Amino acid sequence: MSQRALSRGLFAFFALAVLAFCGGALASARAAAPDVTVGEVRVQSGPAELESMLRVALTEELLQLGPSRTGKRGSLVVSATLVRMSSEQRAQNAKASAAISLAVRRADDQVLFAELLGRASAEETPGQVSSVRKAALRAAVRSAVARLPEAAARAR
Repeated sequence: MSQRALSRGLFAFFALAVLAFCGGALASARAAAPDVTVGEVRVQSGPAELESMLRVALTEELLQLGPSRTGKRGSLVVSATLVRMSSEQRAQNAKASAAISLAVRRADDQVLFAELLGRASAEETPGQVSSVRKAALRAAVRSAVARLPEAAARAR
C-alpha cells in the first residue's frame, strides 16, 4: 500500500469521525431541548405594545431551542414579565435598557422550579427610541432563555 493511499484513508477516517461526533452532539442538544408553551406575558409599566413585542421575542427565542411545540401543551410553561424598560432619545443617539423575568414551571403540576432573569442595553447612533427598545427587549429575552435548557435539565 502506498504512503499516499494510507494518508487518504487516514484523512477519510478522521473526517468521518469528526462528522459523526458533530452530528451526535447536535442531535443530543436538540433532544435535550424542552417542549415549551408560552404562558402569561406581562409588562409592569410601559406602553401596551411592549407586551406584544415581548410575546413575539419570547416565542422566537423558544423556537430557537429546537423541537418545541410553542402554543400547545408542552412539558414546560414559560411566563414572562417585563420588569423594567427605560429609554432615552438624545440629539445624536438613542439608548434603551430592558430587564425581564421568566417564570418556568412544569405544565402538568404547575410547580415553579426556576426564575430566569435577563438584562440588556442597546444604543444606536443615530437611532430611534422604538428600534432601540425592541433591540434591548430581544437581547434581554435572549439572555434569559439561554439558561432555560440548563434549568430544565436540573428540574428533571
